[in-house]
Amino acid sequence: MKRKSIIFALAVMLFAFASCNKNSNETFSEDSAAYNEQRASELSEEIFRFIALIEGDKGEGKPYYCGARWMVWYGVTVKPDGSLIKKNDAPVSKVVGKEWCLYHIQNRLVPFFKYFDKHRLSDEQIIGCALFMYNVGGESVTGYNLKGEKVGEQSRFLQAVNAGEKDEYCVNCMTRYRKSGGKRANGLLKRHWVQGAAYLGILTPENILGLRPEQFYKTKNFGNYYWLDRKRNMIEKDGLYQLRYDSVTVNTFFNMNLADDGQKSVELII
Repeated sequence: MKRKSIIFALAVMLFAFASCNKNSNETFSEDSAAYNEQRASELSEEIFRFIALIEGDKGEGKPYYCGARWMVWYGVTVKPDGSLIKKNDAPVSKVVGKEWCLYHIQNRLVPFFKYFDKHRLSDEQIIGCALFMYNVGGESVTGYNLKGEKVGEQSRFLQAVNAGEKDEYCVNCMTRYRKSGGKRANGLLKRHWVQGAAYLGILTPENILGLRPEQFYKTKNFGNYYWLDRKRNMIEKDGLYQLRYDSVTVNTFFNMNLADDGQKSVELII
């Protein structure tokens, strides 16, 4: 009888420990998601700086066509009221363009951070994730829409980030998205380098201020962004291209994209 009591007591303790551990994990998961979502909201201005670097301030407020969509200023495709930018829309001021972009960040990017729920992300990682979602869409990355409805599968990128994979592997996962209209989109691949550099903390909200917006798209040498084989083809591993962030590549990027006197810089367009 005494032995049965001891076994029962041990079973109760183990059950309590398991329940406590499960609740602890759930709390940690919820805490991480809430933190990442809140911190992304707080970093909206920093995220906007990077968007200005990537998108520029084209069109002078008039709608322009890019990537099969109409946009204004900083790549904004949707107005705060939910309507799409259209060809014949009236021009808007740069101030309004920035307001719309920040609204998009807060209301159409930040909510997706609830799915980055396994651990707290650094500021650099949050900025990189936000830029990637601004590029390909939060739905494509998370597999859910803003209503919380499942619309697809989690991207390899999100899976890697949540699994705590090495940062270099996580940014390489961005390269799964490299086609537009069924063809390889070189501009998209160049953009991934910038998004990855933000994720790794190589590019920061401070050190990009003196860079020329969109200049990085103009290089024709993919060796400035990716590891190449002897035939100058991008090296592919597990279906991913291998982004290059060695010191030579990073220094080359800054030298090629630094704004000279009189040239437009990120600081001047935000």
